[in-house]
This record gives sequence, structure tokens and C-alpha cells, in this order.
Amino acid sequence: MKYAVIDIGSNSVRLLVRDGSKSLLRMLKITRLSEGLNASGKLCDEAMHRTRDTIVTFAKEAEKLNCDALYPFATEAVRSAVNGGEFVNMLKKDGINIDVVSGDVEAKIGFLGAYTSGKVALVDIGGASTELAVGDENGIEYGKSLHVGSVRLKESFGEDVEAISAYCKEKVKEYCLEGITFDRLYSIGGSASTLASVDAQLKEYDETALHHRALSRDSIKHIVDTIHNTPMEKRDLITGLEPGRKDVIVGSGILLLCIMDYLGVGEVINSETSNMEGYLRYKTGLKRD
Repeated sequence: MKYAVIDIGSNSVRLLVRDGSKSLLRMLKITRLSEGLNASGKLCDEAMHRTRDTIVTFAKEAEKLNCDALYPFATEAVRSAVNGGEFVNMLKKDGINIDVVSGDVEAKIGFLGAYTSGKVALVDIGGASTELAVGDENGIEYGKSLHVGSVRLKESFGEDVEAISAYCKEKVKEYCLEGITFDRLYSIGGSASTLASVDAQLKEYDETALHHRALSRDSIKHIVDTIHNTPMEKRDLITGLEPGRKDVIVGSGILLLCIMDYLGVGEVINSETSNMEGYLRYKTGLKRD
């Protein structure tokens, strides 16, 4: 059977098509659904419509591949917006039924997608929320979602590094992870993948080069400082930096550094299998390849 998953995130929309044993298609488009959400509490009309158009396009791509099932799910932007139901109903008119997952489920599916072996921690920095989960082959021992993400940081602080650092250092304390141990820290999501891509100096996406690439705290700090010190109009020249994330990567990089410091780890491992693979396993019970 062929399955399609559409991840409707706060910053981007992603499509994954699998035949049960391997990936057949991946697509991504930055739509910034959460634009303005931090200030207004609402999804703006323009963001909803451009995101809706992308979802419909991705659904048509899945249809072309004769997928047996389509699983669209939405995260923090839709679940926290006062008009999130309006967005869900907009897609219903297109015949697309969106599952708005809770923060706990979002942490769970991210873990399911990235987990390999042992006892590990997983961080997923999104546009409007950041999930942290710890678990092993028996499942999640701990999972929590915070209302902080790359787009929210950008809209609140711009690129004021001191303000972002001070805010994130306090915010991550809400994870209250005292007494829970783990062996390795993994990261998933567009921000983590972008940092790994810059570290690897990739001119185009290469899953093999990025999957399970380890980044030290010093490497991440150097990347964040380099991007921050580069004028916005020249950031397209930075090898590996996705254009759609050039204005939010400083904040998300600082957030990742604060999480690493809070957890007391000096290295994070990027995973290119993430919440889409995890959601598919969550819905169908499919096992890891």
C-alpha cells in the first residue's frame, strides 16, 4: 500500500509518500502559517490561503501516485489559534480532513519517527512550538511541548541575540526534566536540518549527508554567529542555508543551544526521519524499515 502524510507546520508544509517500505516522494514549501499569530492569536487570511493552496497541491501529488490513504495533520499554529477551526473547515471544503494533534501527540510522533535504539532525548523546534521527548524501545517516558518556536521568536525579538537568549534560558526550564537520564540527544525539523546543511556546506539537499549528522555545541554557535553577522540580503550566499529560513534560523539556533545547555549535552544528532514517519507509524502501526 502507498501512504501519503502531509505535515502542516507553523513555518512549512511537507509531503511524504511511502509504499510501506521506502520513501517515494518528499516535498516542502515554506508557507509561514503562523505569521502574526504571536501578536494577534489568530491565523491571518493570507497565511491560511497560501497554506491551503499548498496542501491542496500536495494532496493532488499524492493522488497522482495512487496513494491508498492520505494523512494530513496540523500542529501548534492551528491548535493554538482562536480561528484554527476556520482553517480546518476551509480544507474540509476541499475534501481534506486535518487531524489537529495535541502537544503530547506531537512529541510522541516526533520520537516515533526519529528513534533508533537505546534511551534517547529528542527535540523538535518548530515555528510556533518546541517539543522535547525522552524514551526508549518501550516508548516515551517524558514528553512536553512549549509555546516557543522560530517564527514566534522572530516576531517577538527580531534578531536581538541577548533578548532571545535570556528568554529561551528561562523558557526551557519549564521542561522540568530533572532526574530523567538519556544517552544521546537527537533533533528533528527544518531548523535542525538547516543547521546541519550549513555545517555540511551542502549546495543542495542530500538526505544521506544530513541524516544522523552530529553537530557540536561549538559548531552550532559558530553557524548562528556567522548568520547573525551576515546582512539579510547576503544570506542567500551562505552555503546550505535554506532561503525560507534565513530570517528565523538565528532564533531557532539560539533556542537549540539553550536546550543543549539545559540538558547538559555538548552534541546533537540531526535526524531526517521525523514526525511524518512517526505519524504514519502512529496511525497505521507500520514498523521501522
